[in-house]
Amino acid sequence: MTQVIVGWALAQHQLLGQGPTYIKKLGFTLIEVLLALSVIAIALTALLKVSHQNVSAEIHLKDKLISTWIADDALAQIKLKMVTLSTVQDSTFTKEVFKTKWYWRAHVSKTAITGLDKIVISVSQKQAGPFTKALVGYR
Repeated sequence: MTQVIVGWALAQHQLLGQGPTYIKKLGFTLIEVLLALSVIAIALTALLKVSHQNVSAEIHLKDKLISTWIADDALAQIKLKMVTLSTVQDSTFTKEVFKTKWYWRAHVSKTAITGLDKIVISVSQKQAGPFTKALVGYR
């Protein structure tokens, strides 16, 4: 059917003395295809950036949650006298959680009330730190 229409249009142009002309074919031009691909590339780049931010936030929240658990556990061990702390210097201990070694450090300081010590528990994934202050407790 399309060959008949194209042939008829070509014959009409030749009869009018215009000679053979190019009839527009159906489809996309190269510019249109490149423009569509660039829009898709920009959209996928934005999607990858958002995905990366979500993964980073999830890792940060997981680490923060685990460090809070470790600090809670450490404070409970201190209150139950399962570990002994030095009042002169910070004491560092290790704990393995989810097949990862964590380090927690306890800093003991005196308070204005006699017999009441302030304990600051800090947690890190590296032995040298940086240790984040996760929990403050008293004994």
